[in-house]
Amino acid sequence: MSSSKFHVTLTNFARGLSQDLRSSLADFIAPEVIVPAATGQYKDFSDKNAFQILDTSRAVGGPARRLEFAATDPTYNCLPQALEIPIDDHERDEAGQGDPLHLEQAKTRTLVSSAVASHERKVFNAVAGSIAAVGGIGAWSGAGNTDDPIAEIDAQIEALATDTGQMPNRIVIGLPAWAAIRHNPQVIARFPGAASVGVTRNQFASLLLNPDLDIRVGVLSYDENKWGNDKSAKNIVGSELYLFHGNNAPTLYDPCFMKTFRTRRGGVDVVRTYREESSRSDVLAVDWTEDIKLTSAISAKRITVS
Repeated sequence: MSSSKFHVTLTNFARGLSQDLRSSLADFIAPEVIVPAATGQYKDFSDKNAFQILDTSRAVGGPARRLEFAATDPTYNCLPQALEIPIDDHERDEAGQGDPLHLEQAKTRTLVSSAVASHERKVFNAVAGSIAAVGGIGAWSGAGNTDDPIAEIDAQIEALATDTGQMPNRIVIGLPAWAAIRHNPQVIARFPGAASVGVTRNQFASLLLNPDLDIRVGVLSYDENKWGNDKSAKNIVGSELYLFHGNNAPTLYDPCFMKTFRTRRGGVDVVRTYREESSRSDVLAVDWTEDIKLTSAISAKRITVS
């Protein structure tokens, strides 16, 4: 195997492509924070004390209240990530010489698409492993159901606002959970004709305690069986609803529910190429770094819908 080479054209192509293909849902729940180094500290907001209002008054000639990292603040560690894909010499022969970059770009698109799907799965693995579902609610399916999704979600909105002093502004709903909400008799009863045409996300949001909630429905699926076995597709979010506080432009200091720490925006550091003679192939490799962190555990509620 020969040494790898930095491919400028494909790197620029991959960085632009990643902005187009990047998972809006993963970025919605764990937005990017670009950090100056691969390791460092960040503020954790998993304790009610972190949301206390600070006394900002300053005596004449006295010091200002200073915000700084404490010794107990946690650290992020952006670990290296990589995917690679071969281009067999036979593929090049079949593609012809008309567009020498077309095959490389097609293969790079496959790499970036796979990285996006992998990142979304990792984000929701982190969510599901960190936030326990609220008990006693979420039984919203069935034509004769009398449990009211609106009332139960409103109670969680109020609980979050009380705990943190911030109104939750985002909801992520798995496709199976959204189907249960749209067909719930208590929801349909609020909209004449909804039984025939269905309830939209905007209509649903208008009923909630915070009508400005940004609601996203998770539709991306993954194959839960290993390569070589029969496909078994499963919705990544599943029958879950996550209510939380998020920020479009988070920093190391703000109380977003989750964050993805990266050293370079978009999740592509470099595209490299190398020759693998034993397989008669050129290999494309995409490298990046990331660390997905739960940064404010009390800024979110999870409801398992059944």
